Amino acid sequence: MKKISAGGLRAVNEEGAAVRIAEAGFPAPFAQVLEFNAPVHETWNIVHIGMLVPECHQIYVCADNCMRGVVLTAAEMDAADRFSCVLLEEEDLYEGSLENITVEGVTDAVNRLPYRPRAVAVFLVCLHHFVGTDVSWVFKTLEERFPDIDFMRCWMDPVMQKNGLTPEQKLKESMFRPVRPLPVDPRLVCVLGDNQPVDPESDLAREITGAGFELFCLHRCRTYDDYLRIGSASLLITRSPAGFHGISQLAKRLGSPFLYLPPAVGAEEIRQRLGELREALALSAGTEPAAREKTSEEENEIKAEKAMIHARELIGETEITIDCIATPRPLGLARLLLEHHFRVTRVFLDAVSPEEKDDFDWLREHHPDLVLSSTVHPKMRVLHEKENEGQMLAVGPKAAWFGGTAHFVNLVEYGGMWGFSGIQKLAGLMEEAFLYEKDTRALVPRKGMGCACVL
Repeated sequence: MKKISAGGLRAVNEEGAAVRIAEAGFPAPFAQVLEFNAPVHETWNIVHIGMLVPECHQIYVCADNCMRGVVLTAAEMDAADRFSCVLLEEEDLYEGSLENITVEGVTDAVNRLPYRPRAVAVFLVCLHHFVGTDVSWVFKTLEERFPDIDFMRCWMDPVMQKNGLTPEQKLKESMFRPVRPLPVDPRLVCVLGDNQPVDPESDLAREITGAGFELFCLHRCRTYDDYLRIGSASLLITRSPAGFHGISQLAKRLGSPFLYLPPAVGAEEIRQRLGELREALALSAGTEPAAREKTSEEENEIKAEKAMIHARELIGETEITIDCIATPRPLGLARLLLEHHFRVTRVFLDAVSPEEKDDFDWLREHHPDLVLSSTVHPKMRVLHEKENEGQMLAVGPKAAWFGGTAHFVNLVEYGGMWGFSGIQKLAGLMEEAFLYEKDTRALVPRKGMGCACVL
């Protein structure tokens, strides 16, 4: 493994923080140890995600040391009027009931508002776990006090990150809890649970609208009544691994069909997912599945292939790195690029999704020297380039920061792209990144890429 000298520190090798894929374990190539948090924050946090529900107020019940980040996020979104805090102090833990303090604090926050919210997302925290708070009683009491408000049971509990559902997964279940079954609209398809709105030019969007359905995304809601329309959907879809649990649970409650259509980059899987979508749309419409049209699918595949070839001719043997922020399928993307003879050398991730087992095995066999690098291992604090002397093309902001390159695709969660049109657009973004530099230091610390921001 290579050694990097950093700022007068002893040379640090990559052992434990990076591994050849031929030697990597599945699904956990790295041991769980103390973690490093790189200054790259372009993904959405729970404040950004919760703000997608219109006419919903967020209340965080937490100690002030943990409150700073969420307060700043609300301010950066110019949404401080939709955000309140209930600050917990040390004596609250041993001088009374945290249940009562939570209920009275939320009650006071709601009564102080200059407007009446349709919904309130109450975020409990690690302390509520530690002292065994009766969460059911807390929300039952709040619902009795405010019968006209829908309360969402949310969590900001990073200490539970490695156990069960993550805070994001819990939120993407809780934020749809108020949705109630409505008479089914046979032409309404909801794509939910994704932080980035669906690209209207994607194969997914065009397949839905081209079949005469309305494509509904939470990002386009303006009122709470718009949000409640989800209850009439004839089909629910998510593209997000983090959204799978919540939207599948919503589908069960509503009795609605559900599809998981991740942003695949392999041609075979894209064709399979499009087939599943056509069957589901036909079932909703009460018709036979539409036959494949050469102009819609096969030509899109040909365009994607040509775009990859053109990008390879331009980029040549330039080193390429990929990170798991750019796409939930980083190994699939590495395989796609390597199959098109790009020089992919490294993928930044901390675990391998079971969805990528086939890609993991293929890469082990055909490109055993591909390096997997952790993003959170403590050594990564020094195992990064401050400035790359050679030209490196990074796909994703963390890959850019770790590689010290100004040539990068500023992409988070695949940016709403999907299917063959997504591959075509990605090729164009890679060409642009190769030709033009970005201000890495200014861009990668920004939070919530793609959401409203006043900065």
